[in-house]
Amino acid sequence: MSNVEQPQIKEPTIKKDRGISPLWIFTALAFLLAGWLLYRSVSEAGERIEIQFTDAQGIEAGRTTIRYQGLEVGMIRKINLADDLQSITAEADIYPEATKILKKDTVFWVVKPKASITGISGLDALVSGNYIAVFPGAGDSQTRFVAAEEAPPVAFDDDSMHVVLEAPDLGSLSIGSGVYYKKIRVGEVYDYRLTKDKTRVKVSLKVKKEHASLVTEKSRFWNVSGVSADVSLSGVDVKVENLASVLAGGVAFDSPMAATQAPDMTTFQLYRSINDTDRGIPITINLPANHNIKNHEAPIVYQGLEVGRLNDISFNKDFTGTIAKANIDPAMAWLLKSNSEFIIEAPQLNFDGLKNLPNLFTGNTLSISPGDGDETHEFTAKSTDSIMASDPRALTVSLSAENAWGLGRNTKILYRGMQVGFVNKTALNDGSVSLDVIIDPQYKHLVKSQTRFFIVGGVTGQITSEGVEFIVPAVAQMAEPAISFTSEGEAKVRDDYTLFKSEIQARNAQDSLKGYRTLTLIAAKLPSVSEGSPVMYKNFTVGKVEGFQLAKNSVEVQVKIENRYHHLISDKTVFWNQSGVDIKASLSGVHIDTGSLKSIVSGGISFGDIQGIDNKNGRHWKLYDSLTDAQNYGLKIAFTADEANGLSAGSKIRYQGVDVGEVTDLSPAFQYEGVIVNAILYPEYSSKLAKATSYFWVAQPTLSLTKTENLDSLFGAYISVVPGNGKLREEFQLHNAAEYKGGLTLVLESENRGSVNVGTPILFRDFEVGTVTDVRLGRFADRVLIEVKISDDYKHLVRNNTVFWNRSGVDVSIGLTGATVRSGTIESILKGGIAFATPEGEALAAPARSDQHYLLHREAKSEWESWRTAIPEF
Repeated sequence: MSNVEQPQIKEPTIKKDRGISPLWIFTALAFLLAGWLLYRSVSEAGERIEIQFTDAQGIEAGRTTIRYQGLEVGMIRKINLADDLQSITAEADIYPEATKILKKDTVFWVVKPKASITGISGLDALVSGNYIAVFPGAGDSQTRFVAAEEAPPVAFDDDSMHVVLEAPDLGSLSIGSGVYYKKIRVGEVYDYRLTKDKTRVKVSLKVKKEHASLVTEKSRFWNVSGVSADVSLSGVDVKVENLASVLAGGVAFDSPMAATQAPDMTTFQLYRSINDTDRGIPITINLPANHNIKNHEAPIVYQGLEVGRLNDISFNKDFTGTIAKANIDPAMAWLLKSNSEFIIEAPQLNFDGLKNLPNLFTGNTLSISPGDGDETHEFTAKSTDSIMASDPRALTVSLSAENAWGLGRNTKILYRGMQVGFVNKTALNDGSVSLDVIIDPQYKHLVKSQTRFFIVGGVTGQITSEGVEFIVPAVAQMAEPAISFTSEGEAKVRDDYTLFKSEIQARNAQDSLKGYRTLTLIAAKLPSVSEGSPVMYKNFTVGKVEGFQLAKNSVEVQVKIENRYHHLISDKTVFWNQSGVDIKASLSGVHIDTGSLKSIVSGGISFGDIQGIDNKNGRHWKLYDSLTDAQNYGLKIAFTADEANGLSAGSKIRYQGVDVGEVTDLSPAFQYEGVIVNAILYPEYSSKLAKATSYFWVAQPTLSLTKTENLDSLFGAYISVVPGNGKLREEFQLHNAAEYKGGLTLVLESENRGSVNVGTPILFRDFEVGTVTDVRLGRFADRVLIEVKISDDYKHLVRNNTVFWNRSGVDVSIGLTGATVRSGTIESILKGGIAFATPEGEALAAPARSDQHYLLHREAKSEWESWRTAIPEF
């Protein structure tokens, strides 16, 4: 045995932790938080009250609030149906700071959005929903309340004066109806209710405090309406000065001078009209024959408000006429002047519309047109026609006709369908009929020296070499013939005009006075026209074909152009055949060109200005077969291309989306295994596009995640062009791709191609400054050569020491410290990209040379992307 001493094993020492466990700390905090929440809930509970409503519409427990002056002071907590099933009881909590409003006279009511003619209220309830408003009252504290149907008047009181009116019925009054003093709105109706005995109505008014002094103990209140219509020769024109008084009614009052102001809440009687108040100014009105005022208490209106009423209509002393007696509002006494006019408002019911329609059933009424002069209380009423006839500013014209044709006094005079006058008198002369016409002053300038008057009413027509023509007037004119006229000639009115039976007769009379200019057109063959076919400018007839004859190698067509349209013909004018329907179909679509309906049936010739067209043959004008032939007479050019690429005859040549030419035909070029594309450039564009350095290519559709362009070429290929400079040229190379603005060509060398393709962008600080134009293997297949072009605007950024790296896709690095994700733009992720940067240093390296080679690194070093080298442009 060995004498090696064995190590001693010590007994472990056990210590007790006498500290508090963290779990008990969290438990204590939870108890404290629960206690605080309980205290807050009890302290903020406020006071529970009960409010009785007739219904619970728009009231929701937990959502409907109680507000005072817009401030939330409580919340509805519970809604119960009353024991009698006749009402709803809502339990609510009033917040502690608002419990002082719970008094015996406190009023609660439901606020709902309300819109009427007189105003809009409760708009805030549209957003937050209905809520309960409260107005504090006085008295002892109380927790049970009965909600009011409407807000109490004092809730919105602004120190206004309150007046109570009693009437047999409410009439046309409503909440918001205006209260007027001398036609000025000084207050409004805010409440109405039945009296206790249910026999009368009480109407409550508010008069603004600044107008309260107008209400005296001797004031008289009466009901007013606001219906009125304006009589006008221009047609139907209903005028309403005060829409609220029309639909919601109104109350007017007056107050004698030197009367004591009435106290608040004084009760007055509401009279039916001013006649019943015995306050009106008495006047007499001489009425003309056939006045047709049936109501002996008809209203007298001024600008939409009733200012008086008739109280009697009787014969005059010698029974030769009638006299009306009326009372006028004393506040409108300024209307009673010697030159003021009382106008009889008669109803007009026709196909144009309605005017003064109520008068059709109740009889005519009177309106006042204020004037000046001395004060008077005796007037003579007039009709609108008699007023116009006596107006010195109106124009009186005499018309002569072979027959009256059913026309008579008050026949309408129209201009383009609008009434501008009327026939005032008709008379029979020796062998003719004369009509005196009154034209409204504001339209008299339309009558000129060459004006022609004609009758509109009934169907008229004629058959000529130009075809068959019918004129059918509006239904209103067929039922009620009228007279219309043209506005032609100098601003000079003749004493007498001829009245033609129809518009066609008036036009034929005018045509006989027209002058024409004859032109000769030369055509290769006889166009499909005939004598009388129209000659048109922008589809508007300005002349006609007079005839045609056969020449030696052509056809001569004589046309007449009206002298008033001769200014449309210029050195650039081109004539073409517009006969029938011209349909041109191609792969790019179908184009249909038509003239007027008349030219489709009988043929026609059109003309217009087109630049660069050979439009004359000696002294005569050329006539092209169609507009297309005229437009296509441009500069002929030819393209050489490797293949047709979807082109065909009719394919367009476009610049910035505008058609500037088209392909005429294609043919194979066997000598160099290609295609010859013949085309024309339109005359107005040929001088700018057919240049030595112009660049033409076939637009190809591109649809990818990163780029979408030329989608219109899906429906037919076309040729795009970029204008160049230099001399005029007629032969061009047709390229397959769009021109890229490049000034510096570089070659990048890489071990493999990667995601680089033709079109991959060259990026500098994530900004595209160039593109890859070619990708190919090196001469010994040991490397990939990538040819790139840098735009002229950015070629100064590339220096001899510039480094290039591939920036395509997403680079993800995962290590012990985490993951690193590096990526370029979304476009470089999807499409790829090559980035470059120039090292920082004291001296800037020389600019790169064309065709200089660089190494394309697979990825960037971290310091490359942090270079911020300043590179001047020059």
